[in-house]
Amino acid sequence: MSSRQDDLLRLFLRPSENLRSILNVEAAAENASILPNIPTGRPELPEHSLNQVICVVTHKNEAQDCEEGSFIVFKSGPSGDALRVERALAITGDLTLSVAQARRETLVSRTSSVPPSNRASTVFVLTIKRGVHESLLTFVIPDTRKLQGFSAEFRRLREIATANHRDGSDYTWLDAYAPQPASRSLDLRLRMQPLSSRLSPASAGLPGDDTSDISTVRREWIEKSAAAKASAGYIKHLRIRIGSFNVNGKAPSQDLSPWLRNSAKESQAKAGWISPLKPLSPFDFPSDPLEEDSDSTGLPISSPAEASDAGEFDDADMLVLGFQELDLSTEALLYTATTLKEDAWLTAIFAALGEKGVLYEKLVSRQLVGMLLVVVVKKSLSPCFSDVRFCDAGAGIMGFMGNKGATAIRLDFAPTPLPDSKITACRPMSLTFVNAHLAAFDEMVDRRNYDFHELSGRLAFHPIGTNGNSVLNPAEANYNIYQSDMLFWMGGKILIATLAQWVVNNFSTDLNYRVDLPDADIRTLLSLHKSGIDCIPHLLAHDQLKATIETEKAFAGFIEHAITHLPTYRYASGISKDELGYDTKRKPAWTDRILHMSPPGMSLKQLTYRSHPEITMSDHQPISADFDVSFPVIDDTKYEKSLSELHRELSGFEDSGFMPKIKIQPAAIDLGNVIYKRPVRRKVVLQNDGNIPCVFRFVGTGADGPVSPSWLHIEPAVGLLRPGESTTIAVLAYVDNESAEKLNLNPTRLEYTLILHTALGKDHFIAVSGDYQYTCFANALGRLTRLAGPIRELKSPEELMPAGQATNAPREIMRLINWMMTNVLPTDDLFEVQAKESLCGVIRECLDTGDDFPSASPDEDHRGLVAAFATTLVSLLDSLTEPLVPPHLHTRCLQTKDRDEAFELLDEFPHECINVWISLTAFLHYVSQQDPSKDASPNAPGKACKLAMIFAPILLRDDPTGTYPRASPVGKRDFLLRFIS
Repeated sequence: MSSRQDDLLRLFLRPSENLRSILNVEAAAENASILPNIPTGRPELPEHSLNQVICVVTHKNEAQDCEEGSFIVFKSGPSGDALRVERALAITGDLTLSVAQARRETLVSRTSSVPPSNRASTVFVLTIKRGVHESLLTFVIPDTRKLQGFSAEFRRLREIATANHRDGSDYTWLDAYAPQPASRSLDLRLRMQPLSSRLSPASAGLPGDDTSDISTVRREWIEKSAAAKASAGYIKHLRIRIGSFNVNGKAPSQDLSPWLRNSAKESQAKAGWISPLKPLSPFDFPSDPLEEDSDSTGLPISSPAEASDAGEFDDADMLVLGFQELDLSTEALLYTATTLKEDAWLTAIFAALGEKGVLYEKLVSRQLVGMLLVVVVKKSLSPCFSDVRFCDAGAGIMGFMGNKGATAIRLDFAPTPLPDSKITACRPMSLTFVNAHLAAFDEMVDRRNYDFHELSGRLAFHPIGTNGNSVLNPAEANYNIYQSDMLFWMGGKILIATLAQWVVNNFSTDLNYRVDLPDADIRTLLSLHKSGIDCIPHLLAHDQLKATIETEKAFAGFIEHAITHLPTYRYASGISKDELGYDTKRKPAWTDRILHMSPPGMSLKQLTYRSHPEITMSDHQPISADFDVSFPVIDDTKYEKSLSELHRELSGFEDSGFMPKIKIQPAAIDLGNVIYKRPVRRKVVLQNDGNIPCVFRFVGTGADGPVSPSWLHIEPAVGLLRPGESTTIAVLAYVDNESAEKLNLNPTRLEYTLILHTALGKDHFIAVSGDYQYTCFANALGRLTRLAGPIRELKSPEELMPAGQATNAPREIMRLINWMMTNVLPTDDLFEVQAKESLCGVIRECLDTGDDFPSASPDEDHRGLVAAFATTLVSLLDSLTEPLVPPHLHTRCLQTKDRDEAFELLDEFPHECINVWISLTAFLHYVSQQDPSKDASPNAPGKACKLAMIFAPILLRDDPTGTYPRASPVGKRDFLLRFIS
């Protein structure tokens, strides 16, 4: 045992523990069949070349007046000075230790760092068992000279444990050495949850499992802090293009370059208009991107501030391509080992790359009958990929045949450090890709649900052996698809919950991603889209995959970029097709999708999501998605060293006997006036005034209650402070429609007490107060008609006029309509210009206070002011707690056949809705008349049709409770057109 290694191990242990004996070992894989790669017993190599250390450690139990022992297994880093606990095992009377000479065929861990020249012809294997049959630890020992003292110490401690009747549950001091899984090996679905949601249930005066919470928060804090300490100070980008193509059994017969080589800037499409306001995140702070650079490998380099914006790119560093229905032959029902079809498509892929094809090479591929997943990378980056693994699982006939199922690939990526860098190895990032193909029939939705969850559990990555196949090796980690830094799922046969409106009887069809609308409505909307009216958002509102994700029936946590391309299925090659080329016997649908999942802290930006209609060989169009992955370069050696140092520093403080102490400044927060959609920010500083680290969390007043009301946000809600450290808590008040609906019906005074709990300590209280300013947004229409004046003048929510004295229509809506009737010009493109949020905020304030509206100054754009009024009108109507047209009347609205029937139905509307409807539709009719095309037919696109597509979903908003069925967007449009066209 070297003195340096001895010192490192002693530093890792707490003062109450003693280091008695050490063995440098390597983990052995039992029942393996490959010659070992073990050093000889001579000291030609440093001891740290062996990547594991097993120690005998003792602890004096003062209460029982006896000595307790344990085995602690450490894993060392590349330089031997970074230690991580792999296993802690109490030495009790039922343990046995045996040593045997190993056969030549015994396999040690594949991660051995010893060169082949130092292989030994004979080795010894140490096995620790509980009882006779339960093997706990197995190691290969290259040097037996230290084994005698190690065994003697074990026997001594086992005799003490037997004499004192000690079992493993008595060794509570070992809890400090319990191995903690690295966050990157945790399930992605767990990592995506806020840290606060992973802690035990707790509330004011009722703490949860503080010890467990300390362990969870400490692990997270240590890993983030170690990464920050080991950061090289710059960021690299990995550019990935993912493609999915259902080839319908066709061989490659077209140039694939549009699919593989298009730049990001060529695929940006105009998003569908619902509201020109961008979504506002309360904690969204913009940053200015810096100019991009590149290193010798071609990876873009930037400073950490640029992580959120890597810009566009032309050439991907990595192509990940998933194919489905590669083979539709009868033989495809069974697994096959042939690569003929894969070879043909690989030839087409590299041909499509053209003159740049020589820069790329295939890294790995995996085929399961008709499913093929291929990873192609730049040759200059090939050395950056490691630990490549693959797997597949069938889900076809009888639940296992390969006509349906999934293929998956997992790999680690670590960029090459800069030439002038002192970094020897960068910390890797793991990426997982899944290509899935499931059942097609509508009535098999339950089966698809089952298959999705079944595949999620069955797809597992094992290490790859020397023969290129997965091997079960207990010495190395196995991963499921969610144990990754990023997960991408592609394919056209993923589970979708469907309303079986019609059934497909062709086995080879691909109609899982259905749109829950009649075929005629889908084609009508697609025709309007082709004529210039963006109808994709209206179709996606009925998309089954999006509904499935929203209800978390499957793909919970997955993200899909906004779709701006037309449905990719089903295109016809014969005469049975419509004007857009879709098969008239199949409803168009987005059957081909690309989803992704990544945890907080990983910067994954999707640049594009598009189809490629230029490729027409299949009844599907291929799709692609461009991603920019930006990540800080981390020195892996320094990271492991920092991890060990922080672990030693923070281990066991919960057993110190000291009480955590924390200072809060200020203890009371005054928010002032809290106004609708106007954020109010305050700060609270927490400082650790105690002698031990302090883990804190905000808790609610009840076990299942929220930490704060919906209008109040806290960041961070959980944290750890070392003695003397401080942190700033951001407190944000932000009122959106959901919270405004409740606040409008309560007194204006806001008072809430935040409860800050310190683990193994006491609760602290932060008083938050403010004055809410009533708003006309997020109110019922009938309530607005009973206001005597501007809503801001209300002293209490009950200060309303009697129902019999209500006005005919809310003055706020009428003010907006009257202003627009007076100021809108024929040349104004209403509802198609991006509005400034600051100007919309001014208009909202005028509506609430009764102040005069702003007028366009000479320096301001008239179109911008009109756009702000148009946006505010749409937002006000959309914020109403009840839609203008009651859901129970939607079916009757769609049944009207002409203008007269539509006007007669107005008598069924609530009184306060009639005048708003008449005034609004009169304004829309006036605006539509400014259109030179004089839109006269509901089927003829023009300004009236555009306006109807914007307002119909708002005025005839679907019932969120599901009591009344959803109405067709085409029917809603036609009803509105009867009044404005």
